[in-house]
Amino acid sequence: MLLNWKFTEQQLPWLILALGILLGLGGWFVIERLGRPEWPGGSTAVGLTLGIVGGLLILFEFLLWPRKKKRTWRVGRVRIWMAGHIWLGLLSLPLLILHSGFRLGGSLSTILMALLLIVVLSGIWGLVFQQILPRKMMDEVPTETIYSQIDRIGQMTRHEAWRLVEATCGPSDDEARGFADVDQDEREEAPPYLVVGALRTAGRLQGNVLQTSVPSAPVPGSEPLRVFYLDEVLPFLERGSRSGSPLSQRHRAEAMFLDLKTQLDPRTYPAIDALAGACEQRRQHDLQSRMHVWLHVWLLVHLPASIALVILMFVHGYVAIKYW
Repeated sequence: MLLNWKFTEQQLPWLILALGILLGLGGWFVIERLGRPEWPGGSTAVGLTLGIVGGLLILFEFLLWPRKKKRTWRVGRVRIWMAGHIWLGLLSLPLLILHSGFRLGGSLSTILMALLLIVVLSGIWGLVFQQILPRKMMDEVPTETIYSQIDRIGQMTRHEAWRLVEATCGPSDDEARGFADVDQDEREEAPPYLVVGALRTAGRLQGNVLQTSVPSAPVPGSEPLRVFYLDEVLPFLERGSRSGSPLSQRHRAEAMFLDLKTQLDPRTYPAIDALAGACEQRRQHDLQSRMHVWLHVWLLVHLPASIALVILMFVHGYVAIKYW
């Protein structure tokens, strides 16, 4: 988290530096205002200094991008760079507002100020989400896995869930539907139990799971379980919340599985509980996917706006020098 014991170790020096620059240049700006009819603009000595310092800060901010790409560079740890990125990035906003003399000026200056606000606000948005969402994910998504492997884990879960249904209810003509997206090799290599939602590792894949033994013989009268799986559980496992299934809501799912138990032999209960666990895993992976989007989507705003800001900053500098 941002405000923990590491704050003083890695971020306090940057905060002190930022405050020192702000107080020094801000004080100079206020002194220059004395005796003037209006605030000093960018063409004054203090305004020019504020513009140069603000521009250098923006360039430093932009250097974090190649620094994170080249982690082998011996130019300080990325964590230290990030601390500087946060505080000096926040500093750039008041400095460049002072540089403008609290006036927007022409179209280019207005666009630059708008881009600066977008960059700073999107950066704050990203910072806040990066502090909140990882902990929220740990608390609410105990089956969290590698984001890129969520679809793969879902396929494995559907495979094993269908095997359990077939073992509990007996073979049927619905094998093609139950195994619709599962490779033939995986069907043949399946272990004699269902693993869904204790800790499981498959290659580089890892996640929380629950192991349920497959019944030694089909349970008579358990056909409603197969129907429930094909009509309710399978569509939800395939598409998650996009299916519109009531299983996407935990309390409704609990009621549906409880109602199913009242219709069936108690010997089917382990299978029903396993399917309920598979649905819970799907709900958590849907939540993880949504959190992943919120955790990274801000970059789709922050990075393009930063690139545009740097480019137009050089244009602004050229125009200002040309017509000074």
